[in-house]
Amino acid sequence: MKLDAKEKLIRSAIEVFAEQGYRDGKIANIVKGAGANIAAVNYHFGSKDQLFVAALRQAFADADEIYPSRGGLPDSASAEKKIAAVARAVLIRSFDEGKAGNFNRIMSRTMHVPGSPVEMILIEVEDFELKYLSLELAKFLETKCPQLIGWAVAIFISLATMISKCPLAVKEHLFSKEPKQSQINSMIEYQIEAIFAALRAIPKKFTS
Repeated sequence: MKLDAKEKLIRSAIEVFAEQGYRDGKIANIVKGAGANIAAVNYHFGSKDQLFVAALRQAFADADEIYPSRGGLPDSASAEKKIAAVARAVLIRSFDEGKAGNFNRIMSRTMHVPGSPVEMILIEVEDFELKYLSLELAKFLETKCPQLIGWAVAIFISLATMISKCPLAVKEHLFSKEPKQSQINSMIEYQIEAIFAALRAIPKKFTS
């Protein structure tokens, strides 16, 4: 399918931001990859921030299409199964070298880098997965305490995104050779167990 100018810019931006993050991702490289010019960015998006948002949304849509965070579970599924499904999707994206892994790469190269629009990113990500995840974590912990839920979200994110934040050299040491899919699947399931162990360690009451 032939892409129009706006779609080409978004696709090029995904690749640039996945490789270099928000701060170091240059508009000049994005327009070069799209075969466009800076005027086209201003026309379609108005700013680098808005182009980044469009790229982030598309990167998440690509990832969720291949590895859906809700795992095709029915609404009646338990909170534990729903949380595990989100974790499984996030973790497996970390091993995907194709377009399904771009969202994780963009996040890992952006969120902890000074100069990144963190608040804007968090607003976007909240709509992607965090609202759903927060509701299921509240059910799992049997709490309505915002502090406890926020703590649980932070634990989940830290452990579920650990692999994507590892430098390549560290990832290479995880396996002695090119990993089999069965090895990757086993590592993902062990990490999900670690997530639930950490969640179960959260106290029932938040000490003020």
